[in-house]
Amino acid sequence: MDGNAKHDLEHTAERTVAISEKSGKVFTKLFGRFLIRANRWYQKHFSASMKALKKDGQTKELFVSPPLTKAEAKQIIAAARESDILMGVKKMQPDGELGANKSLHQQEKLAKNEIKYQKWNERYKSTSKFKIINQICKAKADKFKELSLQDELNKEDEKYVVIVNKSRVGFLNEQLAKIPSERVKRMKNNDLDSTLDDVDERILEPMVSRGMNLTVDALSKVGEDFGSCLVRDYQMNYCIQKITKEQYCEIREQLFDLPSHGAKVLNDKEMIIAIRSEDLEKYREFAPSDYPIKEYGSSGGRSIETESNSNDIIELEIDTEKDYETFKEKYRNKDFIAQHNPNGKIRVLVRETDTKEMVEESKKKSKTADLVKEANEFAEKNQNNPEIKMPELEQEEEATLDR
Repeated sequence: MDGNAKHDLEHTAERTVAISEKSGKVFTKLFGRFLIRANRWYQKHFSASMKALKKDGQTKELFVSPPLTKAEAKQIIAAARESDILMGVKKMQPDGELGANKSLHQQEKLAKNEIKYQKWNERYKSTSKFKIINQICKAKADKFKELSLQDELNKEDEKYVVIVNKSRVGFLNEQLAKIPSERVKRMKNNDLDSTLDDVDERILEPMVSRGMNLTVDALSKVGEDFGSCLVRDYQMNYCIQKITKEQYCEIREQLFDLPSHGAKVLNDKEMIIAIRSEDLEKYREFAPSDYPIKEYGSSGGRSIETESNSNDIIELEIDTEKDYETFKEKYRNKDFIAQHNPNGKIRVLVRETDTKEMVEESKKKSKTADLVKEANEFAEKNQNNPEIKMPELEQEEEATLDR
């Protein structure tokens, strides 16, 4: 190979490598942008995290609605979808995933018939000049309205809260302002003899959202609830803590990061917080450490507090959280009351009868385990000895010889 040919080959190779490197950088950049956009799309439609809501405005401050019925929540979801508003929806129920913040995708499933009704109703209003199309749109609107109403049958007790970024609070308050008159209209439809004088004044009170950041002055009404659930809804496997109003204001926003929580004004100085037992570890990351936390078992401590069981109660003192987890594992389906004290010790009240039942059950399991162990050892010891047979095998062999 002459010098010119060799030089051309080297130059071509260098250009190929350079183009390859450049293409690789362009591809990496484009792929990176794709991943960012894909992540944003996922966060918006499928993520139930509060982070997405906090990033939906210039500030991270959030606002939450008063309790809403399922019908009212569905109407706001439909309006938010129409206006491309990002919001969170929590069902006001402590247990399981029902207490989790619903993603945009889950919100649309919850309100799918209401969304379709509003879409076809708008088409019906805008096609009055085209009789046939107008009739089709009306039929579709009526169909989805009926399906939406069927969703709500026997669901009057279901309550929801809506959470938005501060930048969207105008939209939320605009939707909330419509609710009192809608409630009056529904009530009058259900009771044709009623008049405006019969309407409870509380129904007519304006509805407005609350900021996550509250001052102590906003906590003046004793008994008022401020959580994503009502404190009284926690009935089993839950914890409560009494804290000062100042402490509550400091941790209020973080409480909404939990799947659910209750918060109620207890008196002039204190709030009472309620959470699921399974969220205790997460709650402790920001909870005040100078007040005890009470935890209740499978019956919410009611079997412990019953007067007729007073002679059946025994008290345990557990020194560490690790030992307490062992206790909880054993008492998983039993009732108890435990107090987690600031010094790290846990005082527990349990029923003596439950303890005796567990001891008897443990003995039975131990006896069964010993029998299985002996049988296994016997089999291993004699598996190579043809002269020793299990009774079932002997009977089977005799039956075969008789035939």
